[in-house]
Parts: sequence; structure tokens; C-alpha cells
Amino acid sequence: MTVKLKDIAQASGVSISTVSRILNKDSSRKSSGETAKRVIGIARELGYGAELPARLQALKADSPRQTYSIGCVLTSDHESFVSPFFSTLLAGIQNELTRIGSSLKYKFSVMNFMDPSFPQFIQSTSLDCGIMLGRTSLENINLLKERIPNLVYAGVNSIGADFDEVICDGYAGALLAVKHLIGLGHREIGYIGSTQKKYQVFNEHRYQGYLDAFTAAGLKVDEELVLDTLLTSADGYESMLSLIRKARLPSAVFCGNDTVALGVMRALTENGYSIPGDVSIIGFDDIDMASYVKPTLTTIAVPTKELGRIAVKVMLDKLETGRTYAIKVNLPFKLVERESCRSIAHD
Repeated sequence: MTVKLKDIAQASGVSISTVSRILNKDSSRKSSGETAKRVIGIARELGYGAELPARLQALKADSPRQTYSIGCVLTSDHESFVSPFFSTLLAGIQNELTRIGSSLKYKFSVMNFMDPSFPQFIQSTSLDCGIMLGRTSLENINLLKERIPNLVYAGVNSIGADFDEVICDGYAGALLAVKHLIGLGHREIGYIGSTQKKYQVFNEHRYQGYLDAFTAAGLKVDEELVLDTLLTSADGYESMLSLIRKARLPSAVFCGNDTVALGVMRALTENGYSIPGDVSIIGFDDIDMASYVKPTLTTIAVPTKELGRIAVKVMLDKLETGRTYAIKVNLPFKLVERESCRSIAHD
């Protein structure tokens, strides 16, 4: 016979809601230690333990809790801990782990896939779960899946297939950004970011959003205005300089992220061009600097810290329940209109 919460409540002399909170470790309304111990003991006696999540199977008053080893891996060669996007994402992960620290013992490691010591680390370290950040090859993705159980991806480019992921859809965000520029009257719209041609990565979809926005509007992309770059300010700067030297300025540019956009804006202003008077600029991410640079940057806002926070929840859910199916969480983005774009519909 299946043991129900009401059976445990009757035997314990408490309400069903109290039993539920204790067994699910809900700290919103704490019960006394004695009550919690009695409820858990009765749950085990009645055989409810076989149905409990793994975290309660390990809960014994007279033995220490298991310490879990959690890893966070940055996979791209140029994406580092000092990147505004990834530092915020990492802060979300660490904040959530800190929040649940009283109910979960863990060791937390942050590493970069391109670090020379990483191969030795991943071979010698036994991780219980992990979070993958950044764009990389399918080969690297499969390697991490083999070495790290309960692995979750967090970012803006979906991996798909049988993979837990928490994303803010980069493809759909790029589509919105370029449609916004088209709606402002722009037709010569450049793209500075990753196209997957020069730098091969599996999970990068923003360029496809750029292309599909043109297709949807019945417009043709000018390939001379597309520059395949790494997502850094320096690469954005050099890419924009190359367009300036060719005297092939578009009326607007969609940048793969805000960091690229900052480099693009510097190249334009240093060479006497006005933003948005001569060129409109739109970014992606909405990093803090986007609202302080002059002119302020129009961009696609991503709830970056939330990506990290929810990735921890998805990771621990798999660790605790042992589920065999993949979960995909898609967080919303929004267009933030600031000063770097203008309408040319009536020019």
C-alpha cells in the first residue's frame, strides 16, 4: 500500500502541510527540530522512505551528510571569469549555492576548459554534478557529459537533444533585435559577432536569427557587412575599423553581445562618426555598462543572474531525483530601447 502524507500526518500528530514542508525541506515556515525528527522517523517506519528524494534518503540524525562536489566549467577560449556576462552568470550560481548552503554540503570548483591543467583536473576529479557555461564544440560537450553526471548548460544558445539547459533564447532575441532595426527603416544592417564560419562552435544561434529577420522582411543580407569575430570589445573595435577603412558603413549594426558593441562604438566615435546619427548600434545581454556608456546602448536584456540561479535548481533536481529525462527552462528576454538607435524611416 502506498504511504501518503496524510498517513504520516495522522501518526505524527501534525498537519499534512507540516509534513510536506519537512519532507521537502521547505524553510519558509520552519518546524522545531523535534517535530522534524519525529516526522522523518515516522515516514521511514511507514515505508515512505522508498519514495523520498535522494536527499532525504541520506538524512540521518546520527551521521554526517554527504558532501557533493559541484563543478562550473567555462568552455570557450576567450570567455573568462572577468567577462561581464559570465561574471554575472557565475554570481547567480554562487548566490543560489550560498542560499541553500545550510541544507546541502558541497565543494564548488570553477574552471576553464582551455586551461592547460583542465584535462588533468577532469580526469582526476570525481564531480557529482556541474554547470557548463559558454559556446564550444560538440566534441567538448560530449566529453563533459561523459565526465560530469547531472550536467546542466546555462546560457543564451540552446544545445538541445538530451541535455538539461537553462537558456534565454539567443536566436529569438537576435531576431527581435534585427526586426527592431528594420522597423526603424534600416536596410543596410551589419552583423559583428560569431557566424560559426571562422570560429567553429556548436551552440551559437544569434547569427541565424539575424539572417532569418532579413528573410522574414523580404530583404537580402549584404555579406560585406557581416564580420565573424570573437565576442570581445577588442574584436568589435577591429571589426568596425575594417568597415571604416573600406568606406562600407552600414546604417545600423547588430552586435553579438554588448561587449562587442562597446568596441564598435569606440571605433566609430574615435573616427568622428555619430551614434546614432551616422550608425545605429544594438547589442545583446544588457550588461551594466550598457546604461552608462554614451550614448546609452539599446540592447536585448537577458536575465543573466537568474540563468545561474535556476541552473543550480535544475542541477540539484536531477541530483536528488535521479530523473532520466532532460529539462529545458527558457527565460524571457526583452528589448531595452536607449539612445544608440534612431529611426531613418523618413530620412
